[in-house]
Amino acid sequence: MSAQHPPRPRVPVTIVTGFLGAGKTTLMNHVLHGSHGRRLAVLVNDFGAVNVDASLLRGGGNEIVSLENGCICCNLSDGLVTSAMRLVRLATPPEHILIETSGVSDPIEVARTFSDPELQPYAPLDGIVTIVDAELAPTLEDQMAELARRQVAAADVVILNKLDLVGDEGRRGATGWIQEHAPHARLIEARHGEVPLELILGLGGSAARGAPASADGHRAAPAFDTWTYESLSPLPMRRLHTALSRMPRTVFRAKGLLYLEEKPEYRCVLQSTAQRAAITVDSPWGTNEKQSQIVFIGSAGGVDAEELRALFE
Repeated sequence: MSAQHPPRPRVPVTIVTGFLGAGKTTLMNHVLHGSHGRRLAVLVNDFGAVNVDASLLRGGGNEIVSLENGCICCNLSDGLVTSAMRLVRLATPPEHILIETSGVSDPIEVARTFSDPELQPYAPLDGIVTIVDAELAPTLEDQMAELARRQVAAADVVILNKLDLVGDEGRRGATGWIQEHAPHARLIEARHGEVPLELILGLGGSAARGAPASADGHRAAPAFDTWTYESLSPLPMRRLHTALSRMPRTVFRAKGLLYLEEKPEYRCVLQSTAQRAAITVDSPWGTNEKQSQIVFIGSAGGVDAEELRALFE
């Protein structure tokens, strides 16, 4: 008689989604370094040639798998299944898998991946967390607004983030917008992505009811364009500020790593959404090559590479 192998443990999966710049990576770092005592694995997907979010996540002993060159919900669905199965088959598998989608992903399509018969018994969907920028979300229009609404409608938990940037009126407006589109979701208010960890790691939401299905079947996500600026020359802060202030309205997100003339020994991080930008000093370059890599994301046909390159050079 052959030896019986013990059954593999079921590893719950939480999808973390939200529109561009809502604060997903900040939340993920908060979870990765929280006092929860659990082994976590992160699958992080970004939109653009350089996976900026993966480079900004600090694993702290947790495994991070980067999925590049598209959205998980589109041409990377096979890569997501393969990566998740590899994690659950490890000799010491993680106790929870977190998936950070790109800001232009539809979480409904990502959730459907976990109905895959090979994956579902081992990596059940535990829930969907959607992060909302309290200042930006109610101002979105057209296709961008539709995508943000779908991200919120799919949620088990909605985190209303960046409350420090709005007053009481803005808070009420954003709360009303969320309740209109996700009346059954749990709403959590947050600043800088700091929320109770049990809300992320113990949802028990979608796993109980199965992956959500959209009312009209598969719908194509809004089209987006992306372009990456790369340079080995130090970038003067003055030129960066000028370029960001002249950014076309069709470009609504810029993020990346900076080699700044004023801070040549340190890697700096740029996060820019609409008219708001933040630059922070990160870790020393050390032996890594010093370079600027900035990913721009905008509407279809709205990211002109030559126009953007001219702003920076």
